[in-house]
Amino acid sequence: MFTREQFLNGIRHEVQVIKHLYTKVPKAKLDYRPSPKQRSLQEMIVHLPTNLAISKQVISGDWSDIQATMQKTREDAQKDFNATLDRELAAFVERVNKIPEADFQDKQVSLPTGMKIPLGDALLGFPYKFLTAYKMQFFLYLKACGREELNTLNCWFGVDGEMPSGPPPKK
Repeated sequence: MFTREQFLNGIRHEVQVIKHLYTKVPKAKLDYRPSPKQRSLQEMIVHLPTNLAISKQVISGDWSDIQATMQKTREDAQKDFNATLDRELAAFVERVNKIPEADFQDKQVSLPTGMKIPLGDALLGFPYKFLTAYKMQFFLYLKACGREELNTLNCWFGVDGEMPSGPPPKK
């Protein structure tokens, strides 16, 4: 379907967009939360790198130390978000590059629910989909905090700019 490198490039892109969005955080709004039971903007920020950190559990299928992994990653992100995200990305890439090609389809891993699925499906379902979903939530938090200039280019491409209006140019 696609190569390991294409998968890793997709993850790298999501991280690059998240880092771009992080530059847009209004520091005075870190306590913003859409409703009382949702994460604050600050909690969202420190949670983002955990989506890569849990790859250790996804690959092994052993979730016994998930709380410790997430707590350590959140503490690190609180101190230095970009460095934590970079470190977790590097560890993720290293872990994925060590996986034998056949294991993506043939190795069954356990999810936190106890359900077993192929490792490749688990990697798509956790780090990749989670990064994409939390990136969108992060973007929407920023918009709700008053960053009205942010648009599709920021959210999906990690760049500033104006969205073109009208239909695409004819070839």
